[in-house]
Amino acid sequence: MAKISARNVSLGIDDSAAACQSISGRSNTATMSFSAEAPDVSAFGTTYRERVPDGLKDWELSVSGLWDGVASQIDSILFGILGASTRVAYGPAGSTSGCTKYEASAVCNDYSVEGSVEGAVTFSAIFAARSGSMTRTTWT
Repeated sequence: MAKISARNVSLGIDDSAAACQSISGRSNTATMSFSAEAPDVSAFGTTYRERVPDGLKDWELSVSGLWDGVASQIDSILFGILGASTRVAYGPAGSTSGCTKYEASAVCNDYSVEGSVEGAVTFSAIFAARSGSMTRTTWT
């Protein structure tokens, strides 16, 4: 398996006008988390827990980086879609043809702007599954 540098991560998010905006140039961390429920069906007297497979699946994309308040930049994009349905595309190895791409409909359910005296103003945002499933394909 090839090892890759995270410096090539690609992040695309639809803005409030449904136009895909790349936020890769202002972001410096991205975490795609997948989860699946396995309901516990253990009964009295069992020695080990028993779980049912094939539970509900979920995912979440957390992104953070350098805030920019200029029109058509981070603040304009993320503030405009807070609480709204959007499309996200995440490429951990970049967006070169053949690289893995995760894409889905999402809701931006958290957008924060942080700043401290000794540092740059930064942002963080969380995108959660809206409906349907995450697709894993490749960039073309």
